[in-house]
Parts: sequence; C-alpha cells; structure tokens
Amino acid sequence: MKKIFAMILFCLFVFVSISQSMLANQWSSNSHTIISSNPTLSTYVNISFTKHLVDDSFDYAFGLSTYDIDGDGDSDILGAEKDGDTIAWWCNNGGDPIQWTKYIIDNDFDGATSVAPSDIDGDFDIDVVGSAWGANEIAWWSNEGGDPIQWKKYTIRTDFDFAHEVCCCDLDKDGKIDVLGASTNDNQIAWWRNMGGNPVHWIEGMIDTDFIGAKSVRAADIDNDNVLEIVGAAILDNKITWWDHTPSGPSPFAEYSIDDNFQGAHRVEVCDMNADGNIDVVGAAYFGNEIAWWENNGGDPIRWTKHIITTGFTGACIGLSVDLDGDNDLDIVGTAQYANEVAWFRNDGGNSGSNWIKFTIDQNFLGAWPCCISDLDSDGDFDIVAGASFTNELAWWENNCNQCPEKPIKPSGSTNGKIGKEYSYTTSTNDPNGDQVYYYWDWGDGSSSNWLGPYSSGVICNATHVWSTKNHYEIKVKAKDTTGIESLWSDPLPITMPYSFNKPKQRSIEILF
Repeated sequence: MKKIFAMILFCLFVFVSISQSMLANQWSSNSHTIISSNPTLSTYVNISFTKHLVDDSFDYAFGLSTYDIDGDGDSDILGAEKDGDTIAWWCNNGGDPIQWTKYIIDNDFDGATSVAPSDIDGDFDIDVVGSAWGANEIAWWSNEGGDPIQWKKYTIRTDFDFAHEVCCCDLDKDGKIDVLGASTNDNQIAWWRNMGGNPVHWIEGMIDTDFIGAKSVRAADIDNDNVLEIVGAAILDNKITWWDHTPSGPSPFAEYSIDDNFQGAHRVEVCDMNADGNIDVVGAAYFGNEIAWWENNGGDPIRWTKHIITTGFTGACIGLSVDLDGDNDLDIVGTAQYANEVAWFRNDGGNSGSNWIKFTIDQNFLGAWPCCISDLDSDGDFDIVAGASFTNELAWWENNCNQCPEKPIKPSGSTNGKIGKEYSYTTSTNDPNGDQVYYYWDWGDGSSSNWLGPYSSGVICNATHVWSTKNHYEIKVKAKDTTGIESLWSDPLPITMPYSFNKPKQRSIEILF
C-alpha cells in the first residue's frame, strides 16, 4: 500500500508540475548567453556562461557522464537516451566552439537510464557501463579499439526492474572495478563483484532489498576506516541512507539513516564539502523541490547536520559539487526538471557551507535533468553539460570565469626617510587567467597613483613617490586585469617620514663677571 500511495502522489505531482511548466514557458527567454556575478564579490570575480548545442536529437535525456573516451587529452560526453534506447558518446573534436561527432555504442538498450565510464576489463582503455529501464538490465560494453571505436556488449544482470542508475568503484579493493546499481521497482541497491576473466565474470551481492523506490547509489569512505561505504537515495521512501561496509563481517552492510524525510530523494553525491577530512553527502529532492547537503560530524554512529542549499527548485533532479568560481570552496550545480532550469549555487559560507546564492544559467531548458561537470575546452575552469528531457536537447555551457588577480605582495622599499625626497617601491601579483595586470598605489597621504601598466602576470611593478609632510604613513597597492576585475588590497607597508633635523640657531651668550 505504501508504494501504491506514493505512486499516486507522484502522478499528481507530475500533472501539476507539467501544467505549471507549460504556463511558465509562454514567457521564457530564448537567450543562450547568461551572465551571473556574485553581488557580494562582484569586484573580485565575474562568471558568465555561453550555451553551445551538442545534439538536438538526444531522445529523452536520462543519463550523462564525461571522460576522455578516445585518449586524445580532452573530455568527451557519454549519454543515455531513454526513449531512443541508446547509449552513445560524443567525440570532442576541439575548435572554438567545440565541434562534436556522435557515435552509437548501442541503440537497442531498451529505456537506457544511466551511463558510466570505467576500465572494466583492465586493458587500459575506457569501457562503458549502463542501466536500462525497459530492459531491466545492467550491462557493460568493452572498448575494442579501432577508429571509430568498436564496442562489444556483455550483460551483467537482467530482471533488475527499472534499473535506474549505475556507479563504478573498486568496492572490495582487489584492483578490479566493480559495479553498483539501483533498482526502483525492486527496491534494491546491489553490487556486482568483478571476478576477472575473459569475458569478465560477476558475482552479485545485495546491499538492501527494501529501499523503496531506489534511485541513486554512490560509494565513498564515510567513516574513515579505509573501506568504501555505500550511500543511496530512495524516492518513495524519502530517504538518504548510508551502509557501513564490513567486508569480513557476517552482515557486510549495516544500514544507517542520514535523512528519512527528504521528500522524493532522487540523487546523492559524495564530497568533502567543508574540507574537514570527512565525506559529506549532497542530495536532490524531486518532490520536495530541494537541494541540501549533510555534514558528516563523525562519531559512532556518525552524526549528520543538514544544510539547505535551495528550496522551490521544482522537480530537483541533481546537485553536483564543484568549485565553479575558483575560490577554493565547493559550489553546487543543479537541474530542476519541472522548473526547466539549470542553475548554480555559489558557496558564500566558505567551508561552513551555510550561505548560498543562486544564479540561473538557463531557465528555459525544458525538462532539465541529467547533468555533469568537466573542463570541456581545457581552459582551466569547469564547464556544465546537461540534457533537456522534454525537448531532446544536449547542450554544454562554457564557463567564462574571470578571476581577479591575486592579492599583490606587500610593497617592498624604504620604511623611513625624509620629506622632499623620492622613494621607490615594488610589488607583483599573479593573474589566475594569465591576463596582464595594472597596479594602483595608495601612498597613505591622501594621494594615489594612476593605474600603472599593463604588466605581464608575475612581473614586478616599480613605483615612486615623494612625501611633503612629516608623518607616519601606510602604503598599499591593488591590481586589476585587462577586463577591469580588481584584486584585494595588499597588506600595508608602514613607513615614517620623520621631522627633519634642523641645526639650532647660534645665540650670543653674555658672559657675566
């Protein structure tokens, strides 16, 4: 009864959401270029995204991943097309914008739902693992080489009802890649141990058989015991759960709740969000329209603290952690199927992850669902790939992140002197984007330089100044790049211009007898 009731709620949600989506789309923008700046740090970083179409016949986008499939040094795209029954990859041919060539891996994989790259057979090339809704199947395709690459299919498991997601990892630490899977209708999280051989032989192990509406599965060392544990999401149970892995125990997987009221738990990801050495969990709630993360506070059992990243994100599908703006903390990229939205959430709380600012990347990407992150154009920042399940569109958004120059080095030069005399000071900085930079000096006496430059990144800047009044001063300097993005001020250099030494006037002395 629980499952039937939940499915009725799901159908009602979809009906209402589609109606809202159709109304919203009457007013949606067709712009393919979105500029987003953090309002609190707009002086220091500027992020813009440029949309590029990869494929307009990605037949019901359901799964995406990126990897260098052909070993040419750039990231390619892997995709699962549910209505197209296809697993395919798009070769990154380079260029500006990037040119793509689509290659079919399998076009008879009924209801393809997910895809993951990994070297399954240990032959040092990238194979592909996938799941299929209609076929109720987990399978892998051996990379047979060639130009174009030829693929050979091997079935891992059939009758895995509504196989929704796969994940690859070496769960038993034997040097071979194993496979994890989530079955929505069988309510199962399972794994298949790679026993090697030619063809590869698999042994199935069950992690949970009562995880109602299992949707997502990941592996990470949650409790710092040097063993991979399992994390999962169940859409009908509304659960985010982890299973402690004790390979030598009588019950190798012990279930522990992270959150049992995360409405429509659809996707989990694992990362160290707050850089404390513990693996945290990020989740997307499809019915709750929410993305959140749970802080791993350690302990036995582990204690978790929930932090909400966003609410009102209708039909939230995915939340991916990535340092999108290059400020050394993790941001979140998310998709919302019934908001038709791709967005990113800037982490303005640093390692606390307590303050998030949302920026929409695309609000007219109909049925936004699968998403992944990679530096597709090899320019040093992370780009975004996503699929629109309602319009069969596969696109990527080029990240034009322009970071500010680093804080200039504290000025170097004389720390005391005389008024009226010229003194010279130096500094330098590096620009993360390799741009040329200008320097602006504040001499501490109410005067400043013009913007001096441009200088190449890392090259020393020299500036001079004359003080006219005796006093104590602090010299500081900031930089800007050629686009006008400014750095923080340098640390100040205190200096003293002391009173000049004046010889006392000679006075006549009257000698008294």
